[in-house]
Amino acid sequence: MPFRELVNQDHAVLLLRTAVRSDRVSHAYLFVGPRGVGRHNAAIAFAQLLNCERADGDACGQCRTCTLIASGQHPDVRVVDVAQGRLLDPEDTTKTGIGIKQVLALRREVVYPPYQSRWKVYVLVDADAMTNEAANSLLKVLEEPTVVSRCQLVRFSLIPSPAIERALVERYGVPKGRARFVAALAGGELGRAVRWVTSEETQQRREQMLDLLERLEQADPLERLDAAEEFAQDKDNLPELLEIALFWYRDLLVWQQTGDEEQLINLDRRDRIAALATALSLALLNARIQAVEDAKDALEMNVHPRLLLETLFLRITPPTEPIPGRRT
Repeated sequence: MPFRELVNQDHAVLLLRTAVRSDRVSHAYLFVGPRGVGRHNAAIAFAQLLNCERADGDACGQCRTCTLIASGQHPDVRVVDVAQGRLLDPEDTTKTGIGIKQVLALRREVVYPPYQSRWKVYVLVDADAMTNEAANSLLKVLEEPTVVSRCQLVRFSLIPSPAIERALVERYGVPKGRARFVAALAGGELGRAVRWVTSEETQQRREQMLDLLERLEQADPLERLDAAEEFAQDKDNLPELLEIALFWYRDLLVWQQTGDEEQLINLDRRDRIAALATALSLALLNARIQAVEDAKDALEMNVHPRLLLETLFLRITPPTEPIPGRRT
């Protein structure tokens, strides 16, 4: 993945490309920022640019060197990713982070020149989880009191929702309505958005939650309690479900106030949003939004999932006006 394929990380890309162009490449970089914004892809793109056979301000992405790096098969570009089982020393049994055996293997390798390219590159994934013993050993390579003091910092930022939406539509062929919803829910993390659009389970959870929110508009108390019991079983995904609910009520409020579908997140449910926004008063919508916000606060305080959802669902009181085209 050359730099041109990264999304909305212009500052980081400019810093790295300038270092190569001016022949002032540091021997250690620390990529900092949220997960899912392209740090790993940027590291691979940097390794490609350093070694590309026909680079012109960016790696070509197509030469033999670039393809080998992208596939993880280049002998001079090594990735240490404990979670993915990519190790320099396969006998290392450390599971909580990069262990001492990985750094010792790195130290043995770095003394030799590149095997077939201009630069040897080592990418350490989740370096912040490195064991103390490994970090102290790495300092002997960096020759500084701390790892951070010897690394040049490259900062990465969260990606705006419109940029994520465009990437999902243009690169992954996601329908615009779904892309807008996923981009909003991803919280600035493109990696999270990509995982969601490639996961059928995630889409099913979203559909189930939205269907439930519609049913709750006419459900009796027993049905609400039953729904709470059912959805509480999916406690690991409860934060995501609450975000789905919050965006749903946000869409109803937006439609009620503007009638502008371009501002909707759940664009694929435009007709249902229009119908519900007509039936619900502004006071009811604000009360629903507050109920979801209170549920999110309760979740952070470790309130039991079933109790949390029972309280939330019982607070979604039926509207006084009938809902046009109500689903049964």
